[in-house]
Amino acid sequence: MALCRLLAYALFSTSIVLASALPREIAVRQTTAGGYGNPGYGGPPVNPTSTPQALPVPSSVAAGATNGDSKCGSTMCITATVLNSTVEYTLASSQQPAWMAMGWGTGMVGSHLVVMWANDDGNITVSQRYATDHVMPLVEPNPPKVATLEPASFASSASTKFIFTVPSDGSTTQDVIYAFGKTKPSSSQPDATIIQHVDQGTFTLDLSKSLANNGNPAPPTSPGHTPLDSRRQLIIVHATFVFLGFLVTLPAGALLARYTRTFSSSWFQGHWKLQFIVAGFFIVIGVALGITSVAQGSGRHLKTTHTMWGVILLVLYILQLSLGAFIHFKKDPNSRRRPPQNYGHAVLGLLIIATAFYQVHTGYTEEYPNTFGVPVPGAINVVWYIWVVLLPLLYAGGLAYLPRQFRMEASKLRSNTSTEEMSYLSRKSTK
Repeated sequence: MALCRLLAYALFSTSIVLASALPREIAVRQTTAGGYGNPGYGGPPVNPTSTPQALPVPSSVAAGATNGDSKCGSTMCITATVLNSTVEYTLASSQQPAWMAMGWGTGMVGSHLVVMWANDDGNITVSQRYATDHVMPLVEPNPPKVATLEPASFASSASTKFIFTVPSDGSTTQDVIYAFGKTKPSSSQPDATIIQHVDQGTFTLDLSKSLANNGNPAPPTSPGHTPLDSRRQLIIVHATFVFLGFLVTLPAGALLARYTRTFSSSWFQGHWKLQFIVAGFFIVIGVALGITSVAQGSGRHLKTTHTMWGVILLVLYILQLSLGAFIHFKKDPNSRRRPPQNYGHAVLGLLIIATAFYQVHTGYTEEYPNTFGVPVPGAINVVWYIWVVLLPLLYAGGLAYLPRQFRMEASKLRSNTSTEEMSYLSRKSTK
């Protein structure tokens, strides 16, 4: 039992490290839209904590524009300047973007987007697109606002500024989204393939604000630390619960059975309570939270590797519980050999845990960056690698007790056989 307590403490400590490494805050209120395109980001990593440099003064300011607003995310800034019948938007960054985009709305799905990138020949592409789902937006042939590239746009190794104008609709408050990519589009054509963003967010621009007295826009808002929205909170709790269920409690139950069944007759009580009651609590709640977070993000279920394998893993877990119950309640005490379903139960349990490792990995390497716009803290990856090596070693150590287990089972079988023979002879002698 001392070994069990030590194991439980180690597993609990690992889960605490995992949970504490997840960020509780994120710079800028970001959109709930996921990424699109190839899951690989490419390009150098983005520093999400750095503040973009102050925006250059738009050329239109000198022409007498007096109203506008400016906001900055962690990788880029947007300035809107109201002209007579148009609004000029400036997308600026000092982090060498492969492309930048903005759109009108509060989330990716249903938003009209303007995507811009610089090409090797020095020209700048303006691609107007529409997002129908959390996939790469397609070119919009007849956008409601036609974007016109301004000649002051440029891209250099030090900074990038993309400027365009659209007809004004007279609104003074605008919800806008932005996206920042580090992988170059496939070509200079407006319908080029775009690899998913590494950062995204949303702002509310107040176009009724007056510009500074010197004609400059008001200083950009630096990224602040705001509480996570409800969907991202759900995702973090979901990740914590399924980790505790699939990669802490289930392995603990397997190790409990592996190490203690040859020393204590009560091992099964601890085994089934861990696998069914404790793990089931974490798994059911964790899966429910995952489904809810997808629904809140207006995304489609079963459209990513992570969500599809999540359902498969849940089905395998239910099947394993059913198999375990069948073995326990339908076992033949007079059987002279171990039934094949016992071996299947052990193999399926190990398969579930191995699949859970893969599932957790897709969660923090694909789903998390797509939703939060930044990679997970490095400590998460370290914990995963430590656990994926340590757990098989712990289980392999328990296999050393297999010979003792087989001897005990054979002795029990001989004892049952002798008892049956004595009972038979006793009944025969009384006749």
